[in-house]
Amino acid sequence: MDRKTFIKNILGASALMALGSFGLMKALGKSLEKEENITVMQEITTDMYATFGAVHLNNTSLEKATQFWTKIAGLKLRNATSEIAEFGSENKTLVVVHKTAKTSYKEGYSGMYHVAIHAGSKAEFAKMLYRVMANNYPCSPTDHTMSKSVYLEDPDGITIEFALETPERFKRVITSGGLKIEGSDGVIRGASDALDIDEVMKDLGDKDLGTVVSDDAKIGHIHFYANDVEKSNTFYKQLGFEQFNYLPQFLYADVSAGGPYHHRVAMNSWHGRNKPLAPKDSAGLRHYHIVFDTKERLSVALKNISSYEEKEGGYWTSDPTGNVILLTHS
Repeated sequence: MDRKTFIKNILGASALMALGSFGLMKALGKSLEKEENITVMQEITTDMYATFGAVHLNNTSLEKATQFWTKIAGLKLRNATSEIAEFGSENKTLVVVHKTAKTSYKEGYSGMYHVAIHAGSKAEFAKMLYRVMANNYPCSPTDHTMSKSVYLEDPDGITIEFALETPERFKRVITSGGLKIEGSDGVIRGASDALDIDEVMKDLGDKDLGTVVSDDAKIGHIHFYANDVEKSNTFYKQLGFEQFNYLPQFLYADVSAGGPYHHRVAMNSWHGRNKPLAPKDSAGLRHYHIVFDTKERLSVALKNISSYEEKEGGYWTSDPTGNVILLTHS
């Protein structure tokens, strides 16, 4: 079974439109031997207990990154030097770009699949999509039922997602004949359907492209290519995240940090198992930041992982794939 057929079987035909243009689907090297009809629903803690701080990226050009994050993404340039640029809302940094990469993003390796900036409202999400389309920037608007998304690439080929959490539309995951989602309306859809852009634009208010994203915008989830989904899934549960989906037959898992929206850290091996991290001089994730709500919860996380280093105002560790994480508490 070739890679496109495999992804089509998992996510449905619309996934090829949503993801294929970015070259993110890699061969798994193994066909599914068995299909199961599993409804994946877990009891998740009501309140969120972990959030994300800024995501740090390695890029080849601060000039190109600044153009992307300000004009296309609508973030504010909050601080800049000759080597680093910080972007975010008026009062919060969301993304920090380091001019350390010598080559663009390398496909076929483990590491970051995409990072997602979540809008705080329907109007904010509509503005995000409007800004991208008004600039004629290549993108893929996608409906996951539990969220509405638009995928695009930064100038170095790193995939970025803008998303609106819509957990009220979600009922369950179905895994018979490929991944499907049953909505709260009882309709079964593909896991990645085409987004109804006209419906989204009904919530668009301000069309001023000069405004920046609101302080409600946040780093909402991170999705990785894992070299081993089981090991990565176990690691994030040791940190304190709760299981949402664990689908080894699809080489996929994701975990929750509490609250109504459960897709916070996701991992897959669609690019191939046991793949190494991309070369250090290529564009991609430098590190990301998990912020626990209490010192006690951070302490429990540190006790449960095998190694970490205390420095620079927090605790540094790596997941089994090698992604570097800063751990702190609020």
